[in-house]
Amino acid sequence: MNLYDGHRRGLYPDILRSCWLITVLYVLGTGVQLFFTEHDGSDFFWYAIVFPVMKMAAVIAFMGWLFRKDRPYAEYQLIIGVNLFICIIIVSLYELSIVFYCLIIPLLLSLYFYSRRLIVFTLVQALLSVVVILSLSPVIRANLTASELIMLLALLVATALIINNLRKHAFALSRELVKVTQEKQDLQTKNTLMEKLSRIDSATGLYNHRSFHEHLTNVLAVPEAHTLHVHLVLLDIDNFKRVNDTYGHAAGDTVIQYVAGQLQAYQDADDFVSRYGGEEFAVLSVGKHATRVVEQMEAMRQAISERTHEQLNGEPVTVSIGVRKLDAGMSREELFHQADMALYQAKRSGKNRTIVAGNER
Repeated sequence: MNLYDGHRRGLYPDILRSCWLITVLYVLGTGVQLFFTEHDGSDFFWYAIVFPVMKMAAVIAFMGWLFRKDRPYAEYQLIIGVNLFICIIIVSLYELSIVFYCLIIPLLLSLYFYSRRLIVFTLVQALLSVVVILSLSPVIRANLTASELIMLLALLVATALIINNLRKHAFALSRELVKVTQEKQDLQTKNTLMEKLSRIDSATGLYNHRSFHEHLTNVLAVPEAHTLHVHLVLLDIDNFKRVNDTYGHAAGDTVIQYVAGQLQAYQDADDFVSRYGGEEFAVLSVGKHATRVVEQMEAMRQAISERTHEQLNGEPVTVSIGVRKLDAGMSREELFHQADMALYQAKRSGKNRTIVAGNER
């Protein structure tokens, strides 16, 4: 069930409650008139109050039974029921020709369903109701002058035309709103995608250099950031230039993607993993002790070194890693410098190893 169907199902009970309210007002109005009418009090009580109210109640009760379940053409049944309800009032208050104008109510109700066929159906029904009532009731026909009849018919037709025009313009407006909304959603999606692309390295799916520094800036902006156990890890693929020169850039790209995948696999969800540039990667870890950080890096390094690659004629790939913990008063530049020096030491001391703050492991 869509949103419109849900609102439509809620409309039927509301209309029935309105009909019950009109019935109560009818009883109150005719009850007051009972004390001032020039007609026989007993006849007025039965024929102007009791019998009409019984008919109106029967119509409302029947409509309530109909709308307990979803039925085809329920909107037509609603319009017919409301029209019959109004015709009972018109016949009961035959001396008040103005009551005829209540036939506009079903026309107004038809606008809710935005159906041209339903509007035409409601108009034809109203016109036939006028014809039938005037044909069967000489008293009502005598009380309604020719000018009043012409005015009534013109008003019904004019109301139907206005409602149909409102329907067409509402449809045009809704289509325009849907179009504008869709365009805004498409633009928002494109902007989100562009923003993501500007922060993600397309080759590895990791965060890029820009995203890493933005995240690092946010972490360092936290008061007493050094108490958060912040660790910067720099990782570099060993002998990567030789891989490119010997086996080609396609093989080099495969190696980068493999190392990136291992980085993601061995890090926790809160670790910020990025491709820092070329064959170099950076990880910012927050909330873990140095022992845990190094254990994860060592496990990853060993797993990488034990894997051979068909594109490299069965040779393995190794990585060198430098780790530095953020200390109190340490600047961004110093943090990077010391992590980079640890990485440099890992390279100088034989590669395929992890160095923490200048201490070889």
